[in-house]
Order: sequence, then structure tokens, then C-alpha cells
Amino acid sequence: MPKQPRSARPAKAGDPIAQLLAAWRLWLLGALLGALVGWALFQIAPPAFRARATVVVDNNLEEAWVYFPDRQLFQFLARETERLEQLAWSDEVMQTISAQSDAIPVQDLRGGMLQLSRPSDGGWHFYADHSEARVAQQLVAAWAQAFVAAARAAVQASPELQAARAALEAELMAAAPDETRLQQLMADISALAEKTKGISPYTELYVSQAVDLPVERSVSLSTYLFVGSLVGALAAPLWALLGPATLRRVN
Repeated sequence: MPKQPRSARPAKAGDPIAQLLAAWRLWLLGALLGALVGWALFQIAPPAFRARATVVVDNNLEEAWVYFPDRQLFQFLARETERLEQLAWSDEVMQTISAQSDAIPVQDLRGGMLQLSRPSDGGWHFYADHSEARVAQQLVAAWAQAFVAAARAAVQASPELQAARAALEAELMAAAPDETRLQQLMADISALAEKTKGISPYTELYVSQAVDLPVERSVSLSTYLFVGSLVGALAAPLWALLGPATLRRVN
């Protein structure tokens, strides 16, 4: 006699996953309460103001490194960018900002009050955070101007490098350039560029934004509301699931 097929096992009445999915009211309530908590935190302890200044940096690679392949141009650009970034955080620049900003300690400036976001070539964005909007604007304006002044003062033209450039141009203008000579001159220029500590004389910098600087909260109210509602939406049904048994029956 053939066996009868077994009937499907009924679903468990106390399935926690089903309870979580069914408690949509708690999800909405938790999201609402979380958003209210986020709004209250923003009003009670608001984040610092953030001001931004912009400095335009042009390395003029097409003039500084003529006849070099793209691979080496990227190497030159990365090296010049690193030098400028180190200069932006140098003791000289930080002390200038501190002197113009009510003697704020340099360690505080480097400890998160100032931030630098920049591309390798183009607009460099300088940021300053402070509880007062006016002070944040003063800090970032002083930083941008001190950086440009320090970079212009650090421009250094190496006589050996300039002589190697002139020799390369002369060889290229010859009727029959010597390929071996060209490769040697290019290698010499690359080595001299590595040893040069100053900023390239072909680099141009100027402050494009230093007056009426944009300022806003470092963290927006919408971020507070979103995070609060997300935490509330996730915490409310979980609390109901792990809390008293009467709350688990809320649908």
C-alpha cells in the first residue's frame, strides 16, 4: 500500500522574523522618535561651524616638463603636490595662523580644527571648524593666505636643473638629435628634480576665495534626522522583540 504524503508542518506562532516584519507600526514609531531625538541633539549640542576657502594651484606641467612622457609627468605632479601639502601643514604656516587667531595652539589646529581637501592640480579646498562662525572664517582665510605666501617664498630655481633643461632644449633643436644624449639629459633632469627641495618656479598659486567665505555646520541637520530615524526604526522593533511579551503582540 503506497505511503500517504506527509502534510506540511505549520508555521510557528512565535516566529521572531515574522513578528519583526509584522510590527510595521513600531518601525514607523521608532523612526519618528529617532528623528525627534536627532533634532533635539542638534538643538542642544550643535556641531561646529565649518568655513571653506579655495586656493588655485597650477603646476604648468606643459611648460615645466616639456618632452617628457605622461608617466613621468604624473610622477613630477605627485612630487610637487606632496611638497605643497607638507608646506600647508608646516610650522611656519601653522604659527602664522595661530598668531592671527587669538593664539589658538598649533596642536589644536593640526588636531582636527583644520582640514585640507585638494586635487593634485586645480582648486585646493581649505576647511576650518569652530563653534563660532566668524572664527572659523578667520581661521580658514588666514590658512589659505599663509599657505600661498609660504609657497611663493619657497620657490627655488636650481641652477643645475635650469642648465640641464637648456641642454635638453638645445639637443632637441639640433638637426639630428642624439637619442642616447636625450635619454641621459632626461635622466639627469629627473634626478635633479628629486633633489630639489623648493617649490617649482613654474607653479602658480593664488587665493580664489578669501572674502565672505561660505560657512555651514560641519554636520547638517538632515544628517542628524536621518541617522536618528534609522537608529529608531531599527531599535524599536528589536526592543519589542526582546522586551515584555505584551509588546511582542503589537502589530
